[in-house]
Amino acid sequence: MSRTSEDSVDRRLVEVAEKLQVANDTLQITQVRLNQLSNEPDVDEDNLDGVAATALALSCREDGLPVSEHDIEKAWSETLDSADNEVTISHQQLEAVGSYLDIDEVPPHPNALVKGFGEAVEMPENMINVAHRLLYDCFEMNPSVIASGTSPAATAGAVLSLAASVNDREQSYGQDALGKVSGTNEVTIRNRREVLEDLLGEDRLQDDRYRVGPDAPATDTTEQSTAADGAGTTEPPTEQTGSRTETAESGEESQGTAETEGSEFLETVRSMYPDELPTTESVAEAHDASTDAVSAALAELSTSGTIQQKRAGSVTVWVPAEQDAVEADLTVDAVETEVDALVEDLDIGASTRLLARGMVSDAVDNVGVEDAAELAGAVIVAAARMEDLDTDTVEVAELREFEPRVITQRLDTLEETVDVEIPRRDADEIIGEVADELGLSEALREESLTSLERYDGDEEYTPAELGAGAVMFAATVNATELDVGAVSAISGADPDHITDAMNSVVVSLCLGLVRGDIAYEDCSWTTELLESELSPEIGDSYTGRVIALTKTYTAGREARYVDDGTLDIVLGEE
Repeated sequence: MSRTSEDSVDRRLVEVAEKLQVANDTLQITQVRLNQLSNEPDVDEDNLDGVAATALALSCREDGLPVSEHDIEKAWSETLDSADNEVTISHQQLEAVGSYLDIDEVPPHPNALVKGFGEAVEMPENMINVAHRLLYDCFEMNPSVIASGTSPAATAGAVLSLAASVNDREQSYGQDALGKVSGTNEVTIRNRREVLEDLLGEDRLQDDRYRVGPDAPATDTTEQSTAADGAGTTEPPTEQTGSRTETAESGEESQGTAETEGSEFLETVRSMYPDELPTTESVAEAHDASTDAVSAALAELSTSGTIQQKRAGSVTVWVPAEQDAVEADLTVDAVETEVDALVEDLDIGASTRLLARGMVSDAVDNVGVEDAAELAGAVIVAAARMEDLDTDTVEVAELREFEPRVITQRLDTLEETVDVEIPRRDADEIIGEVADELGLSEALREESLTSLERYDGDEEYTPAELGAGAVMFAATVNATELDVGAVSAISGADPDHITDAMNSVVVSLCLGLVRGDIAYEDCSWTTELLESELSPEIGDSYTGRVIALTKTYTAGREARYVDDGTLDIVLGEE
């Protein structure tokens, strides 16, 4: 399998993981697994995307992240060039990929764990739903906290315990019982719950959306404890029967009221769209209802497929299910709203805001409303550069959930669609930015700048690619571990192009040395060549031949320069 194909799939993996808010540790283990899977004889270019998506699903399950296979399928399919190239993840695929990775059994989805453990301790369904809500909210706030748990089972038990706690039902659904059904223990559940409580905060846990109300029947403590121990259940006292019947009837009435409200909220969404993008706040304002109640009701409708929940930059919007795509005018509104929010966060002037907003209407072609933040970031960076402001891609990207390279890629498209000339960073500026962001040594920075100054290649690279390539070369000859993905994220250049640029720098400097254009005494990397720090395996075969020739030249023949004609013959360039 070609290195390019594998790198392309890896880029799609990173893109999907970012979109679905997958924790970094989960992404990294999936990248390691992708490298392992690409060496399997049954895995080729035709099925690598499906295998990689399935590996991501397995990693998410193992780390307890509530990411559905459907969401992974949809997000991954959207990264593919052709609409015919859809990715699907079946249970059989999970088993097959799991066997390649020595995973004996497909891990259960965290939602299934929450539901199963809740039912095992006879927790009412509406309280189990609260536990699901707590899990998703924790995941949204910090995916790494979920992924770093001792086990998905412990996390599932913890959110059930937390759901019982916020509803004053801890006596009914104790941590000891949840520890037993989850295969952990009381201490583990308690410790894990404390972490999640700290993450959400006391104020947030007071929200009504975590309350089940008086309609949730309380299970008898003695009966619950007995059932959790695996023994037979105890019949409740006769006098409680009437009370439980009344409670059940009350619950049915409450459920009917909730369904009525949900239906009304749905009609409001449909009436607003497409004149405006319905948000939780606008629907709540229309009904004079709390945003928590509206959010919970709309989320239930989204789960049932009645409406679509989308992110419009940093805002959640609700779109009728029958709509295939958001109207262009509404996407413009969403991007402009996001521009205003970013301008405020960045504390930049009104003229920059107006210039950025002026580009939006021409730039929204083929842009989904969920990408509003990315496009807003790009037009703000473009406007700032056009006004000579010191606003960079890293600073803007840090305010939202995407990497700086996303803005750089959108700037390329923006120049074409809006027909403006956007000032770009020079290669030496790229080197400085990468060095600053990654905390690289001054020696490595200087080596990068020197390599760039001496570069005399014929290939055409963007300043971002060439600057990043020079940094990677300097890191290689300075024996410094540097991830090309991290350099790509800061520079905005594609990892493949960075590697190509680095190889071009290697070839240019080596040929400059053997021709005599660069003095041997001025090269800090010749020792590394002699010690094989730069292997002939680097780059393509031509790069390898150039390095081998340079090794021969530096082995005692420093003063015997080689002319271009001889180089062409030796290197096969007749």
